[in-house]
Amino acid sequence: MARISQPWFRQSKGAWYCTLKGRKVSLGVKGENNKNDAIKAWHRLMAGDALGTNEVSQSDKPRTEDTSFVRSVINGFLADCVGRVTANTLRMRRHFLLPFASAYGDKPTNALTPTMAEAYARKPHWNDGTRHDFLKNLQTAFRWAERVRLIDRSPLLGLRKPPKVSRGAEAIISPEEHARLYESSAHCFKPFLSLLYLTGCRPGEVAAITTDNFDEANAVVCLRHHKTAHKGQSRTIFLSPEAVALLREQKAKYGQGHLFRNRNGVAWTANALVKAMIATRKRAGLSTAICYGYRHGFATDALANGVPDAQVAALLGHASTTMLHKHYSHLTARSQALRDALARVR
Repeated sequence: MARISQPWFRQSKGAWYCTLKGRKVSLGVKGENNKNDAIKAWHRLMAGDALGTNEVSQSDKPRTEDTSFVRSVINGFLADCVGRVTANTLRMRRHFLLPFASAYGDKPTNALTPTMAEAYARKPHWNDGTRHDFLKNLQTAFRWAERVRLIDRSPLLGLRKPPKVSRGAEAIISPEEHARLYESSAHCFKPFLSLLYLTGCRPGEVAAITTDNFDEANAVVCLRHHKTAHKGQSRTIFLSPEAVALLREQKAKYGQGHLFRNRNGVAWTANALVKAMIATRKRAGLSTAICYGYRHGFATDALANGVPDAQVAALLGHASTTMLHKHYSHLTARSQALRDALARVR
């Protein structure tokens, strides 16, 4: 599906246009001061293009899709996501929302209710975390439609999402488990596991390390593209002397490009990491080990050893201590301070 350009005002015609499939298309809105109407018309056009219903006529006027139906809202939202969110986020949103559009697409948006969405989410093979993610994405789609004035008001006000259960305590990889995993891993996977253990960074961040973003002199890795980049935050991974030595060895091995590669000599992908970890934990005799468990283990060890919350959060790449208190409230300095305060009350 072609990306539709944002609306722009054509002075010679006194009207608003966008570019669709290489052609200038009138949005049917005149007057430079009517930008909001042009944006609304543009989003209607995106919804129709996502459905494959737009055909540009000789008069350059778009065929307007009725955006008062669930399918049009969802397809318009997904069309707007193209180029704006990461490929993984877009893939996840399509995975959740397109089946819902197939089931409820012909229903008018004002006939959709939170109860319907919640009932759809109660699939037997979905856990509470999956239900939460689906409902959150559906809610985001209708909030987007309300914001761009495709609909007057989101029909999902009051939607109840089940809470997501933290896996922090369950997914921890201890030093002993790391040793078993390391010994059981393929040769190309050993450096990857070692850096996870040493830094506590996200698996995707390790996979993204290259010779260009590895600053050996300052013992850091500086990533431009990472999980929270959309929030305008940079990600600096601080390296211990052991981690620097590991990256130096990888740099000497590969010379240029990604420093962590699979047996085929290419950078690790998310799917490849999952498969490698499953194979490794089976050989190690472990049932629940996942790559993210290293991050949970790093945070747990740091907090248990008295490292201040704010410093642990910074090492993990969090903007605040909120995530620590959510996943590791039993270990944070804040909870310890509250227990100390309680002891002084009675």
